[in-house]
Amino acid sequence: MTRNWAYRRAERRIEETQHAGAKWLDLGVDRNTTAQNILDELPKSIAQLKQLQRLYLDGNQLTALPESIVQLKQLQMLDLDGNQLTAVPESIGQLEKLESLILTGNQLTAVPESIGQLEKLEVLHLDGNPLNPELAAAYREGLDYLRAYLKAQARDRIVLNEAKLILVGEGEVGKTCLMDALQGEPWRERPSTHGIEIRSFPVVDPEGGAEITLNGWDFGGQRVYRPTHQLFFSAPAVYLVVWKPREGPQQGFVKEWIKLITHREPDAKIIVVATHGGPGQRQPDIDRQELWDLFGKETALDFHHIDSKPDEQGRRRGVAELKQAIARVAGGLPEVGRAVPKRWQDARAALAGTGAAYLPVSKVIEICGDLKMDPREARLFIRLSHRLGHLIHYEHDPYLRDIVALKPDWLATAVSFVLDDEQTRRANGLVPFVRLGALWDDPGRAAEFRYPKKLHHIFLRLMERFDLSYRVRGHDRDEDLAPTSLIGQLVPDARPEAALTRVWLPAPAAGDAQKTQICRIVDERGQSATAEGLFYQLIVRLHKFSLGRERFDDSVHWQRGLVLDDAYNGRALLRHIGNDVHITVRAPYPEGFLAKLTGEVKHLVERFWEGLRCQVMVPCIEPCGKNAPGDGLYEVEKLIASKRKGRPEYPCPTCNEWQRIDELLRNAPAARPAPMEEMIASRETLDALHGLRKTLLASADQIMGRFDTFDAGQRELLSKADASYHSLIQVMTDEAKEGPRLFSLTPVDRSGFNPRGWTRAKFRLTLWCEHSRLPLPSLDGPDSVRGVYELELSREWVRKTSPYLKLLAGALSLVLPVASSAAKLALDEAAYQAIAAELDLGKNAMKAISGGGGVAGDFLGTADSVNFERGEAMRAQGAALRELHVLLKAKDPGFGGLIRVMNNRQEFLWVHPRFEGEY
Repeated sequence: MTRNWAYRRAERRIEETQHAGAKWLDLGVDRNTTAQNILDELPKSIAQLKQLQRLYLDGNQLTALPESIVQLKQLQMLDLDGNQLTAVPESIGQLEKLESLILTGNQLTAVPESIGQLEKLEVLHLDGNPLNPELAAAYREGLDYLRAYLKAQARDRIVLNEAKLILVGEGEVGKTCLMDALQGEPWRERPSTHGIEIRSFPVVDPEGGAEITLNGWDFGGQRVYRPTHQLFFSAPAVYLVVWKPREGPQQGFVKEWIKLITHREPDAKIIVVATHGGPGQRQPDIDRQELWDLFGKETALDFHHIDSKPDEQGRRRGVAELKQAIARVAGGLPEVGRAVPKRWQDARAALAGTGAAYLPVSKVIEICGDLKMDPREARLFIRLSHRLGHLIHYEHDPYLRDIVALKPDWLATAVSFVLDDEQTRRANGLVPFVRLGALWDDPGRAAEFRYPKKLHHIFLRLMERFDLSYRVRGHDRDEDLAPTSLIGQLVPDARPEAALTRVWLPAPAAGDAQKTQICRIVDERGQSATAEGLFYQLIVRLHKFSLGRERFDDSVHWQRGLVLDDAYNGRALLRHIGNDVHITVRAPYPEGFLAKLTGEVKHLVERFWEGLRCQVMVPCIEPCGKNAPGDGLYEVEKLIASKRKGRPEYPCPTCNEWQRIDELLRNAPAARPAPMEEMIASRETLDALHGLRKTLLASADQIMGRFDTFDAGQRELLSKADASYHSLIQVMTDEAKEGPRLFSLTPVDRSGFNPRGWTRAKFRLTLWCEHSRLPLPSLDGPDSVRGVYELELSREWVRKTSPYLKLLAGALSLVLPVASSAAKLALDEAAYQAIAAELDLGKNAMKAISGGGGVAGDFLGTADSVNFERGEAMRAQGAALRELHVLLKAKDPGFGGLIRVMNNRQEFLWVHPRFEGEY
């Protein structure tokens, strides 16, 4: 009778709310509550609350909403977080006053198109739902893009029966011949596949009868291609792992290929196919039960034995059965049969019909225009198609913004020629642009595998975008026109002992501390796992910290190691030991650089390999380590959980000695907040930073990243300021989808402003560039007023937001000296002092309004927090920041000319146009 109890409780609360005339109702429950408190059906009497404005239903088990909910015409906020909703009624679009709709943690694959018509909607949360690919891509772009997508779908939509068929396996196992057989093509001997070959053909789902278009991706089997090929693994897809019985499953690396797939796509559906099984050939010998035990029957779905070559009667053994099995699996993919805007699918068909490998973006927009899309919708179509992997377009890249690549295999094949080049291998991955040109336009190849010269710079830029290569410095006179690049996969396999000894001494320098963290890569079972190609990507992604960023010959890296340097933030040694990445940093304040690098590895692993996790570990101290870090490793999350329970010590898994948790966590900067509060509160610290600015201005070499003349205390100060800023900005990552995060805020009436005696007041808001960390007027010139606004704000809003505003002003004060010295040609001393005074005024005003409350640890996470990325209290400030975005959009939809870009972590930033090319 659990349901009846919860239902009656809800009815009583509804009755009490109606009787009291209250405008809010909380029927949400604690996630840890007993089952009897959980509501699985909403009483119809909810419709009686005609004046209700806020309704909380989070943490229940609701599977549907009654249509009567649309009678709540005054509703402004509806929280349905953590239920079991599979659909939201279309009539929700009648709640015209709805401002906030929280649908996180449900079972939604789609949302009603009518949501796109809710003009007052400012907040829509859909995280934690199995959204269809197009909807998920639109949601990641922000609310404006999601509205545009829903409006496009509302006009006319079509059911899309389409899926990928991905063939993987070692080289020479017959994948291409199998693709021929599935298509019904005549038998012929095939050469090895370079990169990827894509072909399409129809199948019929034997259960539902629907015709499904399969886009077959035939991947070359050479091991060197694996890191590149993972870029193209995506759902909806059916995977075929192909192997030769004559070589046995061990030689065919069947388990390894399944692991490679599931680490990238944990929900992949896989069919294992044995080929070349004709007369006299070895029969397939594979341990099905072992594969089912390892991966589950829901992953390793089926096993087939086929012969692609026809026998004397023209029959191909097992091919028809395999094709039917593929169709059955494809028909069961949740993404197949989804609804998409019809003219978007027509546009994809029209683009494919051109047969072109690439087109100018203007031509793509013209084709979309012929299908009744306006330019704004056409650009949304391009943007979301890029997100989904249907095409490639980088709108903010000056080299790539004018073209749209229509064939991903076009790039993969071009890359394969570089990876297979013996000359580039002998050069340890260094390849001049002239050599790339010779590889891409080789007269010895068939015409279809030759690429004209005008595409070569485009290919190079695409390789950089995919983290396959980067341009080195100090190698060529004209590095922009004829660069030399490093291919990450082809760096030396041996450790350069002499070079490493030169740049990484046996012990830290005087004044430097040393700290180590380990990124342990594990699968869903907690077992150590391989992230194929991880370290190659890190070499490319982190090259801005390379010792050779000015002169390549100073670089120190190999296939399983890398030395990095971030000026005053310290020097780091990264080592790929087994499957894990060990990161050691030496600096007066190593915590900042260590947290940055650990965060980069963790983000890359968990974003790119969705089936893997990165456990942050710290080493034992004593006795197994004596005077150095020991062999025993502790998972930081477990240390924090133990500390929460009041346990001061934790046993070492290697030496079994009990170690003090606080001592261990000193090697875990991600578990502690940056020292922002103490720095902001210290006038002495701020004065010291202002003094450092003068030193920076006096030497151009310092701006180039050489801080050798700074003492340990000065480098520690600068590094702590950097860490404080990055901690704050990371907290608000999600909010950057809708608008900028950096701004200063001061009362307009500075002399007459009373922080305690007002209800509404005017404030001056100035937007800042998130790349340069400088206010827009200082970047646009002294007379510019772009990005400066007067807003009338309520006391309630400012008081609620003041802890964040105070910390924001303080963080900007900390990084302003370095930022302004780097831009010394644009910012004189008077302008600098004016900005510093403005920040000081805003910080003091917010402190007075909040009564001095608000501690940095409350917002940025503490050692008692399991959340490494952000503090819970800080997340609550996101709603206030989104409200501010709405106010700013009303005044200036262009946000002062700031451009939204994306960094290599797929996070949005708002930057001045002059820095757009950096992203």
